[in-house]
Amino acid sequence: MMALFALATHFLMLTSLKNSLMQLLLPQAAAFLINHRYGCHYSPPRSLAALRATSTLDDPNIQHINQLLMDKKQELLDGLLDDPCKLSEQSPLSIVAADNDLRDAYLTTEQRVYETLLSSRLDLPFLNRAIVGPSEIEGAGRGLFATEDIKEGDVITCYPGDALLCELPSTDEGGEGDPFDLEDDENEAVDEVVLWGRHVPKGDRWDDDTVFDGSKSSPPLTSYAVTMSDVYSVMGHPSLDDNPAYIGHFANDGAGHLAYEMPDSPRNIEASLELGLDTESSEFGVEDNIAAYVLKSFDVANAMHQPVDDDEFHMVTVAIRDIKKGEEILVTYGPDYWISDYAGHIADAEDDS
Repeated sequence: MMALFALATHFLMLTSLKNSLMQLLLPQAAAFLINHRYGCHYSPPRSLAALRATSTLDDPNIQHINQLLMDKKQELLDGLLDDPCKLSEQSPLSIVAADNDLRDAYLTTEQRVYETLLSSRLDLPFLNRAIVGPSEIEGAGRGLFATEDIKEGDVITCYPGDALLCELPSTDEGGEGDPFDLEDDENEAVDEVVLWGRHVPKGDRWDDDTVFDGSKSSPPLTSYAVTMSDVYSVMGHPSLDDNPAYIGHFANDGAGHLAYEMPDSPRNIEASLELGLDTESSEFGVEDNIAAYVLKSFDVANAMHQPVDDDEFHMVTVAIRDIKKGEEILVTYGPDYWISDYAGHIADAEDDS
């Protein structure tokens, strides 16, 4: 029970993060984290201007991916003329038949094309720059490593949409609005529907309980989620790890271990000292340790996840600095990820008590 109390106490401290960060050492970074988050994983603001000037304009791999996506989109639309059912046969599905029936009643052709592109794995043999292996971060499991030197702004791999998390406003409240219109005030309650890409073997498609809660052998699939828009998040499947073009979901947070520590732990204190925080001050506390995590995570990150273009048909992992062959590829998950993770730990501890 003491361990559970400690976890709960730390979790409550962390939930004050959004307010406290705005007063800390990096207000611009804090504002970015809060207002421009990518689901569970965040993108360091220091790199955004450079990436807009490099990856989206100059990287031929980005241009190639965009062209393939446009070709695939046109192929899907052209196929409708020959067989109206062809698009439905390629679009992602829920394992819950009732969810599919509900969506079929409202889903537009444009939305179905978007979901199909977002959940597809294209043939990208030119993206062979990384590999999955044992992470150098204690307790992190597997990680992502560069197999060649990679320049800042270059795409490393794609973040797969093996499963999509779709926010579907509930119609149970008696509203008459469009259930796919999240701007509709009639839709207040939101349901989450899990849609599986057609390339995922049926035996690897988890039931919704496992997706959201995990199992004894696997964390929740939602721990691999990255937000694409207000409606959709992409989730990479941990079992699909052999295609170097789609392994962005194995990139770790280089400072994530600090989030698991209690505020006065030796490693948190060490990180705080490295970042120039005064650990001897009477005012030093949880907020400073949270700041230590944020700053440390930004400091060691060498990549970020971002949509491939404004259409957001695919997510890619892009280098935010030069990366050497053999170096582990690290991103910033952001404090919200670890807050959610702590909530899961508390729930598990309650179940075990």
